[in-house]
Amino acid sequence: MVVEVTSLNQQRLEVSARDVMLVVDRYATGGEPSAGFRATELLLGALGACMVGTALEFAGRQGMPVTGITMQLEEETIRHPTRVGEVAVTMTVRGQVTDEDLDRLRRVAARCKVHNTLASDSGPTIALTAVRSD
Repeated sequence: MVVEVTSLNQQRLEVSARDVMLVVDRYATGGEPSAGFRATELLLGALGACMVGTALEFAGRQGMPVTGITMQLEEETIRHPTRVGEVAVTMTVRGQVTDEDLDRLRRVAARCKVHNTLASDSGPTIALTAVRSD
């Protein structure tokens, strides 16, 4: 998998993968609302999408009567160094599911690839190389 991030100007970035693209704003200027996603929103979105997708796949294989899932993620930023400190996640499942089904879906969602990566003590290895371009 390859994702490319290109600066469009001092505030906006373009993130592309395969044949899709989205705009990311570094930050809102002058207190005005930004038009694009912020990087942390993408992180939370990736986590939520992975968890929802994993839960939906499991529900389908198990024949659970799930008609949809909504996940709301809210982060708390901590400083020194600045990072996401805690993410509160609420998963709402539509359909005639039991409490046992909800618990199973919650446990399965928490085992998605992105959640496992973020929750891992070892984390991914990130090798950063810088090159010059004229």
